[in-house]
Amino acid sequence: MLKRGRFLKSQALHGFRQIERDLKNNDLRDVRTILLHGSEALLTGTYEKRLMQRFVEPAAVSLDFLRFDAEEAETDDIIAACDTLPMVSEKRVVVAAGFPGDEKFHTSPKGAALARYLPSAPASTLLIFTAASFPKRPALYKAIVAHGRAYEFSRLGREDLHAFVKGRFKMANVAVSDEIADAVVNASGYFDRESAVDLFSVESDVRRVAAHASLNEGRTAGLADVVACMDAADDTHVFALLDAVSSGRKGDALELLENISSKGDAAYRLLALLTGQFEIMLGYKEMKERSRPFSEISKALGVKSDFRLKRVAGFADNYSVSALMKLLDRLYRVDRDIKTGLYGDRLALTMFVAEM
Repeated sequence: MLKRGRFLKSQALHGFRQIERDLKNNDLRDVRTILLHGSEALLTGTYEKRLMQRFVEPAAVSLDFLRFDAEEAETDDIIAACDTLPMVSEKRVVVAAGFPGDEKFHTSPKGAALARYLPSAPASTLLIFTAASFPKRPALYKAIVAHGRAYEFSRLGREDLHAFVKGRFKMANVAVSDEIADAVVNASGYFDRESAVDLFSVESDVRRVAAHASLNEGRTAGLADVVACMDAADDTHVFALLDAVSSGRKGDALELLENISSKGDAAYRLLALLTGQFEIMLGYKEMKERSRPFSEISKALGVKSDFRLKRVAGFADNYSVSALMKLLDRLYRVDRDIKTGLYGDRLALTMFVAEM
């Protein structure tokens, strides 16, 4: 039986990190029931498959793996499947999929019968429950917690999404740096306010970028691949460009600029956004040196997103006030040179990036 304290401690990690750790450490060998639930359906499906592959022999899937629709199946059929010994596999894996989130269903005779059954489920079977949401008050959830494991796959935080993206690139056999993984995360829109983007969308983005990058030397993804494959917001391109320059990767910055500039008037839009970002960076730096609180700086600069200001602040810290003033003045001159026809927008921006 799983100790209560151990279960509570494990929930400090996101569900996907905890289940990865448990699989790696072979901690699920003696577990008889597992709940996979949460809004990120991709993770639920991924780990249902991983658990099946872990315990069921490939040649015996048709014999030792059964999947029921939790709402439609009879409780007796689920229990009978669990009581059947595996033919050749380490465990017989039975999935009760798509449990409704309605608490009434969980307190119904079906939910109550499954809750009573779990303490006596055979060690030779792994019963997996999956659901988008799973109420935690009814007896069924409490029985799962007491006799097995529950992994909740809610929306990921930034660090976890970064790890997810890097893991998907690795699966595609494409190398990716932390900077490029961050560019994919930012361009995905996953953290936009009221975003409907989920991990299916992010995974699709990674697949496109990885396929594009697979033609590169060394199968390494770069900023050009991100720009070519993802419909990123303009400010994402600005952050990617600033990140490349501030990290000393001017080659990547120039390649990114070339890809952006090839899209109609994107180069001139990028100039306007760069100018705006440097104005915010300068304002932030000046107010920070006067020891103004972050909330006051945000309000004074008119930046509604704390995340955006923190990102801008990270870049601003790489420069002195005088250096930012010079760069901003240079951007004003770039704008003038383009408008007077002295240089084309692509050439003028390329010269600016090369000088940064």
